[in-house]
Amino acid sequence: MGASVLAAWLAVTSFGALFPTPLHLVRRIDDPISGRSETVEEYCSGNRVVTVNGHLVVIADYGEQLLTEIDHQRLTYSITRFDEIAKALPPAASAKTNAEWKVSALGNAYEITRGREAVRVTIDRTVSLTREAVEVLIGAAYPKRRSEEQEQIVRAAGTPAGGRIAAQSDSESLYGLPVEQSVTYEDGLRMHNVIVRVDGDLPSSQLLLIDPGATRVESRLTRTARELQQLDALPRH
Repeated sequence: MGASVLAAWLAVTSFGALFPTPLHLVRRIDDPISGRSETVEEYCSGNRVVTVNGHLVVIADYGEQLLTEIDHQRLTYSITRFDEIAKALPPAASAKTNAEWKVSALGNAYEITRGREAVRVTIDRTVSLTREAVEVLIGAAYPKRRSEEQEQIVRAAGTPAGGRIAAQSDSESLYGLPVEQSVTYEDGLRMHNVIVRVDGDLPSSQLLLIDPGATRVESRLTRTARELQQLDALPRH
């Protein structure tokens, strides 16, 4: 059964897919609030991305527009449509300034600043991607809402080494892989993550299986968004 599941997952790889060739990334993410780092793995193939963070597995199917979350420790799972997630997420924050982004490039590394905001990104151009695939990998694709900082990262990925960043929208253009991203916001909060390994490994078939007897629950994304809305609705004294 496990082998058949993995074969079905690989079968989504086809011409025109987000990831026509399997791509496996090991990413380290630094949490500025807790001060801790965590390592997650991303398995990309066809129109699916499987993210593994310990016992949590998230399967984002951009073809079917479905998000499946499996908690192998708690024996729970959720299956949620992208449009449900999009409705639950808060609107994108509007720009607080009309200032232009300033770009400094050094080879495949870019520093992009605007006031106290700063985006630093390093691009690996040995990996060729479409714009849509880059958006998926940096968390800027639907159903999530793209930030201005993420748009700067996408543009940097599409810029030839040493070239100027321009608004590129041609999905067939080749983009590089953002292997290191650092975003510093006006309040001083700094988000940072770096890809420490790139290969073509495939996920274990067991990771993709919903455990026997698992309970279906609400998606963590929609539940968190709903709880935050409820907190905002509480009267303030």
